[in-house]
Amino acid sequence: MCRFLFVLFFSSWLLTIPARAQTPATGVITGRVYNPNTGEFLRNAQVRVQETGETAISGDGGEFRLGSVPAGKATVVVTYTGYRSSTVNVNVTPGALITQDFNLVSAIDSTSAGAGGETIKMGQFVVSTEREGSAKAIMEQRNSMNVTNTVASDTFGDNAEGNIGEFLRHMPGVELDLFYGEVRNVRLRGMGSEYTSVTIDGVSLASADANAGGADNARAFTMEMASLNSMESIEVSKTISADVDANAPAGTINLKTKRAFDRAGRRVSWQANVVAHSEELTFGKTPGPNDNDESRKLRPGGIFEYSDVFLNKRLGIVLNVSESNVYQEALITSMTYNRTTTATDSRPEVITGLNFQHAPRFNKRFGTTLTTDFRATRELALSLGLVYNYADLWTPQRTVIFGTGARATVVGADPLTSFTTNSTAANVVVNPVGVSKMGETFTVLPKFGFKRGGFELEGRFAYSDATSWYDPLSRRGTIRDFNSPRANGVNYRAERSSTSEVDWKFTQTSGPDLASGASFTNPSVTLNDGRFSRSTLMSGEIIGALKTYRVLPISWKAGVKNRYELRKFEDDQLVRRYDYVGPDALATGTWANYRSPYEYDMGMIDGGITTISGGRIFMPNITQIAQTFAERPQDFQINVTAPNYYQSFVARRRRYEEDIRAGFFMGTTSLGRRVTIRAGLRWEETRTDSTEADPRTAAEVRAAGFTVVGGQATTVPGIDYQYLSRPRIHRANTYDNLFPSGSFKYSFTSNLSLHLGYSSTIRRPTYAHVAGVWQINDETLRISSPNSDLKPETSDNFAARLAYYFEPVGQLSVSLFQNNVTDLHIAQDLTAEEFGYEGEEYAQYVFVTRHNSPTERRIRGLELEYSQSLAFLGEKFRRLNVRASYTRNYAEIIRPQLTPHSVSGGINYTLNRFNAYVNANWADDYPLTATGLSYRRHRTNLDAGGGWRLTKHLSLSVSARNLLNSPYINMQHVAPNAPVITRHEITGISYTFAIKGTY
Repeated sequence: MCRFLFVLFFSSWLLTIPARAQTPATGVITGRVYNPNTGEFLRNAQVRVQETGETAISGDGGEFRLGSVPAGKATVVVTYTGYRSSTVNVNVTPGALITQDFNLVSAIDSTSAGAGGETIKMGQFVVSTEREGSAKAIMEQRNSMNVTNTVASDTFGDNAEGNIGEFLRHMPGVELDLFYGEVRNVRLRGMGSEYTSVTIDGVSLASADANAGGADNARAFTMEMASLNSMESIEVSKTISADVDANAPAGTINLKTKRAFDRAGRRVSWQANVVAHSEELTFGKTPGPNDNDESRKLRPGGIFEYSDVFLNKRLGIVLNVSESNVYQEALITSMTYNRTTTATDSRPEVITGLNFQHAPRFNKRFGTTLTTDFRATRELALSLGLVYNYADLWTPQRTVIFGTGARATVVGADPLTSFTTNSTAANVVVNPVGVSKMGETFTVLPKFGFKRGGFELEGRFAYSDATSWYDPLSRRGTIRDFNSPRANGVNYRAERSSTSEVDWKFTQTSGPDLASGASFTNPSVTLNDGRFSRSTLMSGEIIGALKTYRVLPISWKAGVKNRYELRKFEDDQLVRRYDYVGPDALATGTWANYRSPYEYDMGMIDGGITTISGGRIFMPNITQIAQTFAERPQDFQINVTAPNYYQSFVARRRRYEEDIRAGFFMGTTSLGRRVTIRAGLRWEETRTDSTEADPRTAAEVRAAGFTVVGGQATTVPGIDYQYLSRPRIHRANTYDNLFPSGSFKYSFTSNLSLHLGYSSTIRRPTYAHVAGVWQINDETLRISSPNSDLKPETSDNFAARLAYYFEPVGQLSVSLFQNNVTDLHIAQDLTAEEFGYEGEEYAQYVFVTRHNSPTERRIRGLELEYSQSLAFLGEKFRRLNVRASYTRNYAEIIRPQLTPHSVSGGINYTLNRFNAYVNANWADDYPLTATGLSYRRHRTNLDAGGGWRLTKHLSLSVSARNLLNSPYINMQHVAPNAPVITRHEITGISYTFAIKGTY
């Protein structure tokens, strides 16, 4: 705390040193930069005094301030890429404050330009288009002191679903983590999603994923927790400065909300859309995805946005409300292999199992954002942001698994394409799973800003609460799953067209009929899904800034921050298992009368299953069994084992607190017109507290009369006594770090610049590695333990960019990156003494835990970017925009999910009332494991769309995602055999049809 206060007082003292910078021989020029064609104020316009070279950059609301202009005549020039420059002569008197506003209009579309009160002859009012959005993004990038890519939210065409991840896929250096074709997390620079920080207007949001409690990416921001529709632009920074949280080795993704003061007057826009999927292009109702119902697969959605200014332009409000409803399907094919040859069987690879998972789904997202800005006085501005997002995913996944039996009973010279089983061990498993996942995030973002002369004081605060949970029983009226009913002794013939396809066709040759539910066993059912996660985040930050002009013009900035987060994870799914003991319970075939009318379908891969009777394969009904439980709960008997009880209430329950206190100081200066330098230092102190069970020793448990096997009680009462009979304990840890950062920009010409950047960052440990209980195995004499003293990984990040900016809009750039990562988190075997255990009972055991490795690893990257408006080709091409990028990532060791090569490109063309665009991405093979034997095969993605402007206020549009229907394919290469498919996922094509209005 003392260091925290020291940073506060030291920063405040530094800010007061140069306060006497203004001299009587100078004046101040302020104003706003405005685009009357779009009705928007322009941020990041360059405002320069021609005589002295003093430069200011317009900020929010287009406001700028030139604070030290010599008295006399001053020629002020305003420039902005894609717009005509505006020049005005201003007479400056000593000590005076002069207001001068500027109008900038498109270099292509305008007829004249002017400043202040000049009358400008304009065409009709138009909404900001892709080219205007690109101009904003380029100016943001040019003025940023971090190596940054910025893109307007409408750059890549329509995104009615509002999925930010789908939007980001078109940016260089961005990779995606996908689940059934949906983007959940985003990776940057070849590093995992947990290395990336996601913020809104520079403030961290809470994010929760009930499926990630024990995963390495549990800290990663889940993209379903935010909507693109309320964002003006997205900024991806590869290096960061001292005023940004240091938890971003790969970089930060900052979502910038729309603000009313960036517009002039009222703006109302709306959109109504329908989303369709290639597997269900019909207006009528069809079966599924619910067992007993038919439903329409064309799903409606919409967006409404209202912005206005009130109280003599002192109060600004932006309200955005959006809802998307999407139906999609995925079919995942997984295959396993036996590669152990024998004296009588020399075939190099034999298939041992084929798994087909059909996953239709409804995905609903609702989001609303309200931003209010109030100018209480000329110097004081108050802001409040409210963000609410709700996600509802319903996917009744249905799986069929073909087991082949022993290798020798798989008959066929080339079993990779055609084989027949001949074994009593061959079997078929069917299992429907009701996945009903909800997510909810509520965020409050109050802020104040005070400006007086060259001094600014800003306070930013946040409260954010995110919850993620699964609940198919209450939400959808279904059970979770049947725990895999099995038909034993089933033989079949399986064939496909080639090893590169998964169009498997099965013909049953013997055994119990797969079309009859009487052929399948009746294991216990899981009545509900108990996964749950919650994250509560609170933060407060005070930042002071001061511009001085003594010797050099310097912008000083200092601040302090406190950030607290509480994470909870629970998963009691394993104790929700029940056996059916009703009057019609049988040894086999109990579920025969619970057949789903929604027949199993392999049409997405052109596959099929032919049973002995010719009927469709049996699939249990998860809705009907839930109804039976509701009507006759006495027919179900709970089936809880001690291991499942332990997993549910001990191992899978985590509570973790993190309190981060920070302070920073930095300065930015210009040396003439060509050089800009920034240097800063950030300090962060991290305090953690993990709460976990305080288990009794095995000797104590035995003494209490409970049996212990493998270090764990064998009964539920024994688990209660061993792990839950004493209060939970707290394991606390504290560490602090210093994070230097700096950047250097040199302008060779007005359009050619070099940018160098450095920042130091950390990746804090994931919760599973620092919170939890010992897991003791008495047979192997090993104990798996979390390490509450685990320190964060640290990373030194270097970046360089050489960029040439085209006029009217465009750039050509090459960027180089390098991350030097140390203190990596790796697993290690320790003796009891090395681990720090001082007791006797486990003195001979090996302790397995995570620790920090001193080895440094380097990750390097290269990005080439090109974008340009081709207006110079003539009138027909004035609204033709093209872009392309190439990304190369490299690591010293094989790093899972690092894509070595990727290419992205797009074209956008507007002609009169018509607009069309195409966006394409190609990603190279990348490893899935550290051995490199398993990898994701290269893939090409193509999105396209177009629109027609009916009137100046109304337009129609259509867009298609994944137009090539390219599958996601995992391969495995075990030499000397050829690579084989282990997983194949196809997700179909999604279409969006929309009508839009803007007033």
